[in-house]
Amino acid sequence: TTNHTYSSKISRMSYVSKMDATSGTNMNWSEGKKSADVLEKCFLPLSSKNHKGSSGRIGILGGSEQYTGAPFYAGMSALQCGADLSYIFCAEEAALAIKSYSPELMVTPVYTASRMAKSYDATKEQQKLLVSEMVEKVTQMMDRMHVLVMGPGLGRCPLVLDATAQIMKEAIKRNLPLVVDADALFLLTLDEYKDILSNYEKVVLTPNVVEYKRLLQTHDGDISKATQRGIIVQKGMEDIIFQDSKSVFVCTEPGGLKRSGGLGDVLAGALSTLIAWHEISNQRNNNNEENSISNNNNNLLPLSCWT
Repeated sequence: TTNHTYSSKISRMSYVSKMDATSGTNMNWSEGKKSADVLEKCFLPLSSKNHKGSSGRIGILGGSEQYTGAPFYAGMSALQCGADLSYIFCAEEAALAIKSYSPELMVTPVYTASRMAKSYDATKEQQKLLVSEMVEKVTQMMDRMHVLVMGPGLGRCPLVLDATAQIMKEAIKRNLPLVVDADALFLLTLDEYKDILSNYEKVVLTPNVVEYKRLLQTHDGDISKATQRGIIVQKGMEDIIFQDSKSVFVCTEPGGLKRSGGLGDVLAGALSTLIAWHEISNQRNNNNEENSISNNNNNLLPLSCWT
């Protein structure tokens, strides 16, 4: 049943460029190529040697006083797709609510919304201290993560956005893969932060129609300026996956006609698991370990996003 599902997906896939996702060479796709082999390269093999966290440790930065559902959807989606552990970094006011949604989520409050709100009249030094405290609480956990999802339910408090930008910079220093969604995408439309991810390779942006238009306007009509080396998943009636400013895949799978809130958060969480598997496999390949996905999977990330 599983192989049939994968095969039917491949038969409906619109392949825009002629990139061989497994070897980096040119190849011609056709309706006749319905093998599940290609998609299976995106899934991390299970092994009796695995330990807790071997199949993916996902961080979610989001969850404000007003928005508690978004990080829950992202975190649970990551777990349902096969990740082992899901960490939520949120406002203190959101932590109890998110913890009550599911015992599977490990929730850590990293700032207090009321303190951030009162700090508008504080000195610059006091504001910097609040920001640095939030940054420290997230970055000290980065070594545990395979992927960090940024944005679900984050809100637009200026100090929180400033801290988020600094967390992005720390993730880049650590070469940590990022999924950037929702209000973290709004961050990239602000002049002082718009180029923060422009040269980073391990990033996936997931804009909806409105967010995509904002990014276009910010970058003078050239979406590739937002991330020249990363991947953009443009959500819409047909999802288009861009890499190096070129469309690589178009997902024509029919979706629901009702656009309920939270669907983007579910997608961000699902993507994070597939991206984590890609990262783990690369690490295993570099260490010549067993149970990696492929011996040559540098070009599998767009396919992982499509999957």
